[in-house]
Parts: sequence; C-alpha cells; structure tokens
Amino acid sequence: MNKKRFFASLLTLVLLLSLATPAFALFERQRLDPAHPFDNSEFCTVGDYTIHYRTFPASPSKGQIFMIHGFALSSYCFVELAEELVAAGYTCVLADLPNFGYSTRETADTEKLPREDLMYAVMESISTDPWTVAGHSMGGYVALALGTKYPAAVKNLLLYGTAGNDGAAGAAKAVMENDLLLRSMGAILETAGKSKMLIRLLYIVACNSISYALHYDVDKITDPYYIKGTGEGALRNFNMLPPTDYAAVRQMPPILFVNGDRDFVITDGARKNLRAALPQGSEDYVVKGGGHMCIETHAAEVAAVTTAFMERV
Repeated sequence: MNKKRFFASLLTLVLLLSLATPAFALFERQRLDPAHPFDNSEFCTVGDYTIHYRTFPASPSKGQIFMIHGFALSSYCFVELAEELVAAGYTCVLADLPNFGYSTRETADTEKLPREDLMYAVMESISTDPWTVAGHSMGGYVALALGTKYPAAVKNLLLYGTAGNDGAAGAAKAVMENDLLLRSMGAILETAGKSKMLIRLLYIVACNSISYALHYDVDKITDPYYIKGTGEGALRNFNMLPPTDYAAVRQMPPILFVNGDRDFVITDGARKNLRAALPQGSEDYVVKGGGHMCIETHAAEVAAVTTAFMERV
C-alpha cells in the first residue's frame, strides 16, 4: 500500500467513525465479563500472557482442530464453522490471539513472545497429540509459522481467506515502528472497534452479504474493544508475526487452502506466493460468492470441504 492510499484509508476511517460513534453511545448493553465471557471459556497462562480459548468437543472425536482468528476479530468468528465440524466428529478449540478477544493486552512492560510460540503452548497444555491447525486471514500467518516451527505438533494446516506474510511495507511499516503514531492509530482503532454501525458496514464488505451482516451479532466483535489497550496492542501484534518461509511450506504435509472469490480483503495477487508454495497433495478451493468471512457466511460448505480433505489426508 503506498503512502497516499494509506492516509486516504485512514481519513476514510476517521470520517466513518465520526458518523458511527453515536451508535454505541446510544445503545449501551451489558457487555460480557472478560474473566468469564462464555460458558465454555478457558484460560492458559504462558509467561506474561493469559490466553483465552473455547473448546467445542465432539464425542466420539475423529481428531482435534486448533483454530486461530484474523486481525481485529476473535475466536467468535470461527463458531459457526466449529459447530459444523463438531457435528462431523471433530473437536475444535478456538483461541484468542494476544490483544484480541479476551486474551492479554500487551504493554511496553510485557515480555513479548511470538504468536506461534504462544499458540503452541496452549495446544500442548490441552493435548500433546498432533493437531490440525486452522488459520483465518492474519491467523493464517500464525498457522503457517506454527507449522514451520513446530512440525511435530502440526498434522495439517487449514488456511481460510489468507496469504503468506510478506511483511509490512511503506507507510504501514513506518507506523509500526513509530511509538507516537502507533499510540495514535491504536486509539482510533480502539474507538472504531466500539462502533456497531461501523463494524456492520465493514462486515457488509467482508461478508459480501448485506443480509448476513445486518443480522450479525456485532456485540461479539465490539465487546472486546472496551478492554483497555486493545487498539495499540492490536497494531503492535504485527511486529510479532514472522515472514512466511515458503521453502518450509513446500515441505509440509498437504494444506487445505480455501478462499472466497469475492474476497476484497486478501486479493489473488496477495495469495500468489503462498499458492505457488502449496505442497503436493494440497487442495485449493474457491467458495463461489464467498467474501473474506466465508468461514461464517458459507460455514456448511467450508465444513464439507474441510472434512472431505481431512478424511483424504
């Protein structure tokens, strides 16, 4: 993204925010308790971090899937897909990355750990058997790093609406490396994340479905943004994501790669390097009419492709 486009995007966000802010001021609700947000909430302590996760068990279970969400979201975005996979016989564990959902918000005093190390520690605390690891969007970067760094713990990768992490560039990189800009942008992101109107507008684009977005429970997205430090921590998160090692990816077991053909967040151009590195036996599946959040809007279709892949490999 060049500098002009970056700041144009920022201006657009601020203008939208100025219109959307009254939406969360007028319609307050009782937000979820960060200490126990869901009935199946569990927490794992790793160093300075407390990682929130939710377990959706299948009985009997054909296998276990560890699911990692994308930027600005949380484990909630995987619930619909997880429910479909549980019905097919797979136990699903949905984790919140640091700075998102109900996991630790990083500060200057946090002894920072790479995302893949944190997710590996959570996986090992639950089960030492090999996992199938699923990643959506930015969570796909983490899943790829997990598969590269901990191959014995990762049976297969399920990648949804993602690409390889080729690193931030230009103006975006300048923001990540400037504390003042980071704090300022973080404050904007944190305020924007509380706006139900803005989130719904963004979800229309991300889902490629007006009706789905209009009926979506956006409280599950906005609630975590009331936790102090969410915005700045979310941006700092990018500094902890290693570039994708495509040579290592080529040596991995088969990968399921699922994308919507109406995904305007991760483009085909962005996916080019990862698509070229998919190991032998991988499956590259396109959801017709699916947007960036096809794991939600097309959960049944994505689950069917996922279970067929897992049974094949």
